[in-house]
Amino acid sequence: MKETIKNLLKFSVYGAYSDGRTKKKTREKLNSQKTIISNYISNHKVKKLQIGCGANIYEGWLNTDLQSKESIAFLDAGNIFPMESETFDYIYSEHLFEHLTADQQINMLSEGARILKKGGIMRIATPSLDFLFNLYENPQTDMHSEYTEWTVNHSPYLQSVKEKVENKESHYCYVINNFFKAWGHQMIHNFKSLERLALQYGYKNVSSCKVGESTDEHLKNVERHGTVIPSKMNLLETMVVELIK
Repeated sequence: MKETIKNLLKFSVYGAYSDGRTKKKTREKLNSQKTIISNYISNHKVKKLQIGCGANIYEGWLNTDLQSKESIAFLDAGNIFPMESETFDYIYSEHLFEHLTADQQINMLSEGARILKKGGIMRIATPSLDFLFNLYENPQTDMHSEYTEWTVNHSPYLQSVKEKVENKESHYCYVINNFFKAWGHQMIHNFKSLERLALQYGYKNVSSCKVGESTDEHLKNVERHGTVIPSKMNLLETMVVELIK
């Protein structure tokens, strides 16, 4: 289990995005993109788009990613979406948004608003900036101490800290620095900054949710990041927002 977690933590979504931008790979992915998207739209009354699905293939959803496969359509969150306006009822993305640059995040929000129907919802699960500052201000709480110890013990980026920094009371500083730059993280929001951005780019209302919870049945229990890292660590670092068009 420890080796699996270490391998997963080494994976950079942004690295996958960078690797996927070669012309050759893009051409290959575009060949099947239109067919997968058009078949999905033709065969589903309630239309749900997942952006950056990775290995989380959801039944009843149009699953998309830069790394396309037979059942996954190629979609670059940082470029124009190849869908007509007001097509989808729901959009969902988990732990992808923080891997996008500010420009790419704006594109994902604005394009999402364009392809959503009126009243449609985009749900985003992403790390919280407030969590990092709470960790900085209160590093010695039981939960923060546990999070810091777990991260240092499992992150491949912090092995030298584990082995060479004897005073564990300062480990939280390394954990916070690592969080901003590891795994290809580009831009981390708190609720207020993401809310303001969403309201600027086409959404009428923004609400905060707990992981796995929603007032809409289609969006309940969609998060899976808590199966990659321990659930309580995921609950600590993740915020979930629902943006209503």
